[in-house]
Amino acid sequence: MINAVPHQLRKRETKFVLCSMPAIEQIDVTVTPDPIVSKKPATYTVSGKLSHAIIAKKTSLGVSYLDADGSVPLSDIYLLPFDKSYKAGEKFTITAKDVPTPKLSKVYDTYVVIWDEELGTIACAFAESGGKSGEDTVRLEPSWTRHFNGLWEMGIW
Repeated sequence: MINAVPHQLRKRETKFVLCSMPAIEQIDVTVTPDPIVSKKPATYTVSGKLSHAIIAKKTSLGVSYLDADGSVPLSDIYLLPFDKSYKAGEKFTITAKDVPTPKLSKVYDTYVVIWDEELGTIACAFAESGGKSGEDTVRLEPSWTRHFNGLWEMGIW
């Protein structure tokens, strides 16, 4: 007689937490597939209520992957301008489909930001994958800020 106990597979869930930067607001992020698969496109759905207005074509969703210490970008930043404006305090949702995923290292960071042409980063969420889960607030590495601000300064968007 074999006593078989059903085994429930535990799906790893990517947990996005607030980036720790002055005046940065919380956003909710879900990603599919979860966990993210190296070199396979992902879909990001981002929602929230911000104290700043979102202006169509002037505010964008940004997604970037960095190495485990946040110092080396694994890909270019994916940018999706909002096609609809939202008033401050109004609930928004934006979905970015087919976001390219680079070849991922064993441990990597994913940053999702709401970026405004005039204000810079106004909201940010971060997830560490493949490593130990940290606290609910994670420090945003200065290199990420330089990486994103560098695109703006170069006039890439």
